[in-house]
Amino acid sequence: MFGGRSTDVGAVSRLSNLPRDRAKFALSALNKKRLVGSKGDNYLMYTSALDLLALKHYADADRAMALGKLIAKGKESDVYEVLSARSELFALKFFRLGRSSFRDVRRKRASSTSETHSWVTSNYNAAKHEFAAIRKLRTVTENVPEAIDQDRHTVLLKELPGVRLAVRPELDDPDAILAMVLRTERDAYVKAGMINGDLSEYNILTEGTRVWLIDWPQWVSPGHPNAEELLKRDTRAVLQFFVRAYGVGLELERALSYVKGEWDGEVLDLILKRGRSSARGSA
Repeated sequence: MFGGRSTDVGAVSRLSNLPRDRAKFALSALNKKRLVGSKGDNYLMYTSALDLLALKHYADADRAMALGKLIAKGKESDVYEVLSARSELFALKFFRLGRSSFRDVRRKRASSTSETHSWVTSNYNAAKHEFAAIRKLRTVTENVPEAIDQDRHTVLLKELPGVRLAVRPELDDPDAILAMVLRTERDAYVKAGMINGDLSEYNILTEGTRVWLIDWPQWVSPGHPNAEELLKRDTRAVLQFFVRAYGVGLELERALSYVKGEWDGEVLDLILKRGRSSARGSA
């Protein structure tokens, strides 16, 4: 039942040190609450049960006293505000890779355990991958979230005050913000050996004067076979957005040269030299 595998009552009884009848009664109660699915004497844990187990982990560590509002919902994750016992605000990210597949399994009960196991494992791995990535990135830049803890398919992050660039917020200095994004890309690439692989205005947060690059479960190293194309795609997406939204830009090849550390100039100077009017034709 754990990790997306179906398990019979006997195995649950042995693992929990409960008599078989007591284990079956408990599983029946969980089934009524739609936390587990059943097919005969076989049971499968639903995502909601995994969510509760993760929340218990954080509650036991005094990092989750109350679950707050939904901060962000996407195809691959849900992010909720969490209040700790010490009145700290965190962002708890639940990975939802294969969300539609989980819904199918719930409809089919425990008849598709192999598919569910695959997605559960993918979510566990994505959470571990992102937690390790952010921890590594924080050693070279402060423009990424601060990862506090990780459990199962979740990552606990320090809540950030910004909004997504996609909503086109008012920026104190768009030139400086673009330079900050490119500088963070550079730090990740040159100092940490990491490429986000899915960078866009949707996973860059800002409060008007600084930025944070979020969502790193899909990162790759510069040695990845598609590294060059992914880095180019990330950088192009950023440049095209700034041209559309703020009339600020830079040539793609020049930006890539900077991000890869091929020259040590100040990228903000280049952006300012281009001027906003000419930037509209770049990227």
